[in-house]
Amino acid sequence: MNTYRVSFYKDLCNSDGHSFKCLQRRVDVQTDDPSQAQLLAGRIVDNERLNADCVEVMLLADGDPEFGHPSNHSPTQGKQSWKRVA
Repeated sequence: MNTYRVSFYKDLCNSDGHSFKCLQRRVDVQTDDPSQAQLLAGRIVDNERLNADCVEVMLLADGDPEFGHPSNHSPTQGKQSWKRVA
């Protein structure tokens, strides 16, 4: 079983009108699949109420929660490890 760190972000604009991702919640879950990790984390944080704009799923390095890396099996496409929710 792997440990995944799932981060929920909201897109916001600063006073200059530039957009940025603001971290709302972050949870670690254990599962074999990154898609399942996103579902489990969404239940834990109640993503319906949180209304995140994007979700990032990272596979954590063995035994060290500080050094994660994007999952090769991420449900998103391309180099980015986040997924637009809305």
